[in-house]
Amino acid sequence: MILTLGLIVRFQKRRTFTVVWILVLASLALLWLVISGLNLRNNHFLNETSILSAFVLLSFTIVAEELTFEFTPGIFVSAGSLPILLAVFFIDPFVASMIALLSAFISSRKLRPSSKVFNSVNYALSAAGASIVVQGLGRVLGPPAAGGVKIELLVITTLASLTFILVDFFFGSVFIFLRDGLKLRDTWSSNFLKAIPSQTIFIGVCLIVAAVYAKAGVTAAVLFLIPMFAGQHVYKMLVQQKELLSDQTNVSQELMDMNIGLAGALIMLLDSKDHYTASHSASVAVYCRDMAKLMGMPDDQQRIAHMAGLLHDLGKVGTPDSILKKKGRLTPQEWEQVKQHPTTAAEAISQLATHQEVAEIIRHHQEHFDGTGYPYGKKGDEIPALSRMLAVADTYHALTSDRPYCDAKGPFEALITLRRVAGTQLDPQFVEIMAQVLKNEDLSYREGSKADFLIEFRKDRPALKLDAIRARANEH
Repeated sequence: MILTLGLIVRFQKRRTFTVVWILVLASLALLWLVISGLNLRNNHFLNETSILSAFVLLSFTIVAEELTFEFTPGIFVSAGSLPILLAVFFIDPFVASMIALLSAFISSRKLRPSSKVFNSVNYALSAAGASIVVQGLGRVLGPPAAGGVKIELLVITTLASLTFILVDFFFGSVFIFLRDGLKLRDTWSSNFLKAIPSQTIFIGVCLIVAAVYAKAGVTAAVLFLIPMFAGQHVYKMLVQQKELLSDQTNVSQELMDMNIGLAGALIMLLDSKDHYTASHSASVAVYCRDMAKLMGMPDDQQRIAHMAGLLHDLGKVGTPDSILKKKGRLTPQEWEQVKQHPTTAAEAISQLATHQEVAEIIRHHQEHFDGTGYPYGKKGDEIPALSRMLAVADTYHALTSDRPYCDAKGPFEALITLRRVAGTQLDPQFVEIMAQVLKNEDLSYREGSKADFLIEFRKDRPALKLDAIRARANEH
């Protein structure tokens, strides 16, 4: 309770200081507009051409601010400062500040009132800072008047642009400090320092545009700005498209993860009516992973083999209990139903883009090495290697488990059976790999009695998804 009250008090203090800071800046902006407005009549730049130029520059500033986009996290790119600085250089400080204030106010319309007011007065004061530099240096070097490109123009333009940027960053960092409690040093290091390259480019572009304006007037500057803003618009669309694609990818991954989770839930559902499937699937998955590891397969192949073991009996969800629990010999019709489970599981899992290879392994895990298996009668190397591995693990654990139609064999007896069918039902290579895996393990491992389906199922789902994403990225 005390901690909660402390947080509330700190929040209220920050909010109060933030409001005070905005009011201080608003007062400074108002004072500047009054002072610069009083000098407006004496400004010999203010004429019909200047008024038209001011309107054009205001329009371009608003458009540019609307096209603002996030280039990198925390770094926003906009060309809206260019028209404001042109107004500072060639029209009037009051006009430039009003352009800055109005454009910021319009572009901030979707923000809350405090942020909207701050953005407006901050932009106006940034224009004021640039104007003070222009006026001060103008008295020493001469005003940056239109009519030609001189070294004085380039010096004044550079320093005024830099002032605009520094004032904007300084007032903004104080605002963030008061509102969010983020230290000024952290704000400058995370935002200002990261923005130095882009701001350097901005100052260079500002020099070029100012030179064009000084040499050929507002029309030439507009012709220069139009393709720049068009490029900004295109780039913003590309950024938005990239963000949309990223969002779609995230949704797609979540859907795929949900679907593979549903597959696991179906295995658990199947286990509820046949108390064998989940523990059998977990044990087969462990054997497959360890066989792949012993053979030196890459980590992604080990994970794929593991997941194939977990889901290989998914197709039995549609098999009636009367068949799964039958103690006697199956009829031909019942056997045909059982033979459908590899294809059923593969078709279901193949709907997941990240599990295509898992689906193909499961599809062929009931094929026999001599071609007498199902569903396609493939033989030898026609059968995928991981399917042949899965067949060995599946057969071994089935032999060491109690089933309605037969009693469990011991690990040693089961291994003898595997070697007896090696070359006909099973691939001899993987039978010997299985023997090597079992060699140094304890009895619970050999019997597959300690594997837990949920634990095994949670192991490789994230890693499998990342493997698939990397594979697609490499393809592109």
